[in-house]
Amino acid sequence: MLPDIKIAQINTFLTVAQCKNFRQAASLLCRSQPAVSLAIKQLEQSLGAALFNPERHGELSAFGIAFLPEAKALYKHYETTLHNGLSMAQGQSGIIKLGVLPSVAKTVLTHILRAFLAQHPLVHLQVQDDNGDNLRDKVLDGRIDLAISSIWQTELDLHHTHLCADRVGLVARKAHPWMQIGNDINWIELGQQKLIRNGTTPLVDNTPAQTFLSAPMQVTHMTSLIAMLEAGAGITTLPWMAFPKDNDELAFRLIEEPPIRRQIALLSSRHHQQMPVAAALKKIIIDTFKQRGKHLESPKQLIT
Repeated sequence: MLPDIKIAQINTFLTVAQCKNFRQAASLLCRSQPAVSLAIKQLEQSLGAALFNPERHGELSAFGIAFLPEAKALYKHYETTLHNGLSMAQGQSGIIKLGVLPSVAKTVLTHILRAFLAQHPLVHLQVQDDNGDNLRDKVLDGRIDLAISSIWQTELDLHHTHLCADRVGLVARKAHPWMQIGNDINWIELGQQKLIRNGTTPLVDNTPAQTFLSAPMQVTHMTSLIAMLEAGAGITTLPWMAFPKDNDELAFRLIEEPPIRRQIALLSSRHHQQMPVAAALKKIIIDTFKQRGKHLESPKQLIT
């Protein structure tokens, strides 16, 4: 069994070795000389050998010379460990895993990352995008710490912090007839069109647009969905944040009656402990959505 050696004793040894004088070391350590001598004596008893030459006060013994680099390495490791621990406790370092929806990654993630990394440059932030169901599962089992995700319903195992609610609309080529109609949507007639399901289609469940849930075509990856729409393969529904606003071939038609909204929330587990820095990231996410929320939530008219 190893002896119980205090880090203060190691520091005292290093200070005396540097000064080569017990009195000067005591002055540097703001301790009395007898207290310094006692600390060295206790360390020597724990180690089982003399650290200083008893005949030449302050001069290292052969064992003391050999032990000095080991003591320096130990104290350096102690300082590094303590510094890292304090930094993590204060939210200035550590690792945090954030999950986001692809639409969030495209629209607001840059603003969140820029603000967070400016304040916490030493934090290792890991970001992954995924669909809402997978993000929920990853938060619940601790694979990620936080998620900016759509929610279908509140759950007791999750904390939900509302961020915004973007509107759902029809998306197709600009030349598609249903992008040109200016009056109310006739859902019976729309159901006769080529409809495409995607990962956000469950948002229209229990609404007049639920005919999209039984569409024969389903595309889950956004890149493939955009290609299908550009090719004129059909029409789909998307939340406004997910609509590719830089696309010159597609149009977004807001569903007005009834309005359909996708709820975006910040999710965290009620059962998994988080690093202190998570609180800082949460604040930045909430503040960013407050600043940009109205811009994200819905267009005022058909985008052409």
